Amino acid sequence: MDESSEKTINFDKPLRPGTAWEQDKLDRKEFAKSVTSILSKVSKSSGFALSVEGAWGSGKTSTLAMIQDSLSKSELAPLIVHFNPWLVGDRDALLRQFLSTLASAVKLTDNAEQGKKAAKALKTYSKAFDLVKLIPGAEPWSSIIKSVITSTGNAVELIADHKTLDIEEQKLKVEKALRNFNKPIIVFIDDIDRLYPREVFEMIRIIKAVGDLPNVGYILAWDHHYVTQALSSASVPEATSYLDKIIQIRMPLPALSLTSREILTNEALSALPTEAHNKYFPDQDQRLSLLYFKSLRDLLEQPRDFARIFNTISSIEPILRGEVVLSDIIGLAALIIKAPPVFELIKKNPRLFVGPLPGEVTMPGKSNSIEKGVEKRKEAYEQCATPDAVKRLVHFLFPQTAKSEDSFARENRSEILGRLATPARLQIALQLGVNHGDVSLIEVNNYLLHPEKRSSILSKLTERNCAEFVQHLTDISEHTERKKIKELSSACLELAKLADTPPFVSRQKNRSSTFFFSSSDLILHSIEALIEPEQPHLGAEIALSILKDSKAITLAIEIANNTYLNESKADKKLIISASEDKEKIINKLLENIRATIESGDFFKKCKPGFTLWQIAKLSPEHCPTLFQLFKENDLNLDNFITELLGSSFDSHKGRAFKLPGDIKILEAYCTLDEIKNSAHKRMADHQLDYPAKSAWQSIIEERELYAVDGSAVNR
Repeated sequence: MDESSEKTINFDKPLRPGTAWEQDKLDRKEFAKSVTSILSKVSKSSGFALSVEGAWGSGKTSTLAMIQDSLSKSELAPLIVHFNPWLVGDRDALLRQFLSTLASAVKLTDNAEQGKKAAKALKTYSKAFDLVKLIPGAEPWSSIIKSVITSTGNAVELIADHKTLDIEEQKLKVEKALRNFNKPIIVFIDDIDRLYPREVFEMIRIIKAVGDLPNVGYILAWDHHYVTQALSSASVPEATSYLDKIIQIRMPLPALSLTSREILTNEALSALPTEAHNKYFPDQDQRLSLLYFKSLRDLLEQPRDFARIFNTISSIEPILRGEVVLSDIIGLAALIIKAPPVFELIKKNPRLFVGPLPGEVTMPGKSNSIEKGVEKRKEAYEQCATPDAVKRLVHFLFPQTAKSEDSFARENRSEILGRLATPARLQIALQLGVNHGDVSLIEVNNYLLHPEKRSSILSKLTERNCAEFVQHLTDISEHTERKKIKELSSACLELAKLADTPPFVSRQKNRSSTFFFSSSDLILHSIEALIEPEQPHLGAEIALSILKDSKAITLAIEIANNTYLNESKADKKLIISASEDKEKIINKLLENIRATIESGDFFKKCKPGFTLWQIAKLSPEHCPTLFQLFKENDLNLDNFITELLGSSFDSHKGRAFKLPGDIKILEAYCTLDEIKNSAHKRMADHQLDYPAKSAWQSIIEERELYAVDGSAVNR
């Protein structure tokens, strides 16, 4: 681990005696003082046991260190002894190890004479147990020393009786020695809740057995709930009452104060790299504050929560930096650590939180997947320790879930950038970053907001990621304030030209799936997403600029089709205004198409076959002239015929050829007889290969054939 990484990792180390008092960040000084005062009850006549109780990760060990610091400053500083049963390992050795630890500590004190006597008595006392095991369920001194001694017959009983007398005699000597010891002894016993249930039971029995030793006080740190469960699993009846017989005073750790939570959060945030706090998104600091006060503060219940959550943040933040706003990275980490059932549901079915994913189309009238997920989300909330706080966090991160659950969550467009509520962002967050070849949402955002970067961004697109770029652009643009997009019309025109650039053309022609959205459809949808519903005039202006541009042939044909051939225009934003001269517009489109045929670029466009069909419908009278140009530039007409006939695709063998169902499409260019004559001539060429061979053969046989091998399509 390098030094920079180590600085951002919280190793969750507890405070240590000697410095704990000064380093307290949890406002527990008064608690430590109270415990110190209570321990003054330890006297030469009896022992005393006090429990410091809190859940795992609540800071019990740090609080014990503060109590020790407080005791060391008291008028009669006691002898401090630490015993950690978790480190012993051998259940049967717990009692002997405990007594030996106590003896060693007493021997090393300045009270030489009394210390030696007490230590000797304790050592002898511990050795008396060498041949004895604690028997589950037995009370100390009467049956605790029932032995498992390897012997036979009456000897076992005799040895047991002898041992009982020996141990009781030794205990009396220990009590006398401890009364003469001139300072109280305070034994700190930590990590009891790390033990297995049987070991917990044995440790509690030890405290019960020696808890009445004079001049000795015990501070036990544990999770009361866990210890009670452990005793119950060890068949101890009425476990809580059993503990009450042993512990004189229970001291639950105070909950973290709001001030402490804020201090710990600020410290954890400050420990993140400086780059994590850069201004990647608008209003990101305000959103971070809202996250803290609306939900995060209530989720951070224990000191260990801060360590676990921010350790996760330090791991994933560099990967998501600039792609997801910091507040949402923190929120995601909080769900991972504090709400695993909810996080697993997000991974398994993100649509329940953000709706359709990029590229998905929902059917009109179908209920929203977010609304369908109400019960599943509710079930996940209820599996968490703090369901209400988790629910508020989910509503904050995914505002649409709040609406479906009859709650309220603030949402506006300036904040949506970088948020997990955007499907594209959530996908990147769940895959933990942008992988090689994936589209960076930073670049998508830069395309919208920084015109000077558009050319460079578009030059990086490949066949693999171009569709993803457009899908993310659509997703983000729907939540971006249009006034922030500089040169919106220019951005839309540049997008329209993309359809006929190599990445999108290759993607269109190399399709390998039945489930496929054409490149031009994706781009058209993205441009329409950029146009506000209340700006129909802008849609008409952009549509006209696209139709006139010689580098946007495919999108121009799409717009002409939607304007003049598609009867349903209700959901279309890119429609040529009715006030424009149709003939003039079509002539301009034809002029651009003729130029591409003459330059040899026509068949390098995204959807040349679609263009041929639409021109046959829009302006059939001009088709013979275009056909003549094709013959001059494509002598054998292979490209022309494969594009005109290749209109179907299936998952079995891919692309297939057949004559148009409406033969007028073909006859707009030439007669059927003429094209059949050309087919026979081409089939006579033994060099002719697939897929052109399949296309020409389909004309002769007048049936549908697969492009790959000329076999018949049977549907």
